[in-house]
Amino acid sequence: MTHDEFRELLAAAALDSLEGEEARELAAHLDSCPTCPDELAELRLAAGWIGFDADPVAPPPALRDRVLAAVTASAPAPRAEPVRKPARVSRSATAFVGFALAAGIATLVVYTAGLKTRVHTIESQLEAERSLTRFLTAPDTATIMLAGTETTPKARVKLAYDRHTGRAILFGYDLPPPPQGKAYQMWFIAGGKPLPGRVFEPDATGRGWWSDEVPPEGRDASVFAVTLEPASGVAAPTGPMVLKSVSLS
Repeated sequence: MTHDEFRELLAAAALDSLEGEEARELAAHLDSCPTCPDELAELRLAAGWIGFDADPVAPPPALRDRVLAAVTASAPAPRAEPVRKPARVSRSATAFVGFALAAGIATLVVYTAGLKTRVHTIESQLEAERSLTRFLTAPDTATIMLAGTETTPKARVKLAYDRHTGRAILFGYDLPPPPQGKAYQMWFIAGGKPLPGRVFEPDATGRGWWSDEVPPEGRDASVFAVTLEPASGVAAPTGPMVLKSVSLS
């Protein structure tokens, strides 16, 4: 057998469908060939993806016909001498067809699994947006706008919180990056006493949103403010006030 004839058997060997004399001859060839072992390893690696963990997917009916037509067109013609050579070519072509069909099905399975993941992600994002809209438009949700002081004139923070549960969300706009080791901290000032809230930092664009919880005694606060504090947060304000509430709804 020639080198090319042995290469025709590699696809069958990758699927463990080669046996008998052909299997023994190929094994002997692999011991001395510098290229076929690597090619066989690559084919076996590709075959391993066929078992990809995803829901079974039926291939389109036209896929098998296209693969068979392509293989038939490219398969070498059977040789008239010796008798066993046509059988070898036929077996190799059949193994290649099976391998190609399996690879096509594996590709469809991987694509479908990825599509399902993307659809699930989009559905989760839509549900999160619907939940946020319900929260912001609920009759018990109060909305407070905090404007920047002289040191941060363009900064804005919107605070939305449920008057009964205290669930809160902060939305930041045009916030300057805090100094090294510092962060912004929210305060709820009720009866002249500041109650600590969320410590937060904006992204590179000066924006962000953060979840928080207003303590029961802070839900009727008369003033809401933001100061610059150590990044770990503090129990009582120590830094300058950079934003202060201007409206209540």
